[in-house]
Amino acid sequence: MVKTIAISSGKGGVGKTSLAVNSSIKLSMEGMKVALLDADFGMANSHILLNHKVTNTIQDILENKAAIEQVVHDTSSGLKLIPGGSGILELLNLDSKKRWEIIRSLDPLKDTLDYLVVDTPAGASDASLEFAAACDKVVVVLVPEPTSFMDAYAFIKALNMEKNFQNVSVVVNLAANGAGAKKSFDSFKKIVTKFLSIDVEYAGWLPRSNLMASSIVSRKPVILNKSLDKTLNGNFSSIANYFLNFEEEKSSGIKFFNK
Repeated sequence: MVKTIAISSGKGGVGKTSLAVNSSIKLSMEGMKVALLDADFGMANSHILLNHKVTNTIQDILENKAAIEQVVHDTSSGLKLIPGGSGILELLNLDSKKRWEIIRSLDPLKDTLDYLVVDTPAGASDASLEFAAACDKVVVVLVPEPTSFMDAYAFIKALNMEKNFQNVSVVVNLAANGAGAKKSFDSFKKIVTKFLSIDVEYAGWLPRSNLMASSIVSRKPVILNKSLDKTLNGNFSSIANYFLNFEEEKSSGIKFFNK
């Protein structure tokens, strides 16, 4: 059975897509069959980080009735990419029926994958919540800043109240060190659990890294860098291990692969 993970954030610019791409590749490197769905429709850029030229996208499923197999791209990293459209206004304003159509369109892949990672739109829009809630696990990316805390809290509150999610996980990005990341997580968890009846789990952290920043510019996922330092490699290994062992969130509503 395919495990599905949403990588979400309360705001843009916190490293959500970079985590989605690199953690997906790391899972693939661990021997898993992994696909990444870039559900940030209209603003999709996972293919840019992968330096992969795309032809068919999710737009072709909606407008041209393309089969999902025609939209899946095999990348050089071993990861399968399902790209969203970039700069397409129509994809920014999908109604619930179209989002349901996209979720169901992936059903034929259920026997070919171990994991589906979904890069959701930033923020607490209807699309963000619906695609996140369609997954078994929601991972929220935040950075050690008050505005990031506030926006991540708003997203989790909406997911809890509108989709009845009882558990979310957090990755702290751009942290100075492991102790600082854990301190940020503990502070954030205290805020969330004070006002919401929801469990918040620590999924790991990533450092503020020049290597990470340069990998985005060079369009080469940092996890593929042969000179990857021990700390960063350990961070991604820890996050991947968390993804390999999480318990699925039970919730009602539309789910990927008809769960």
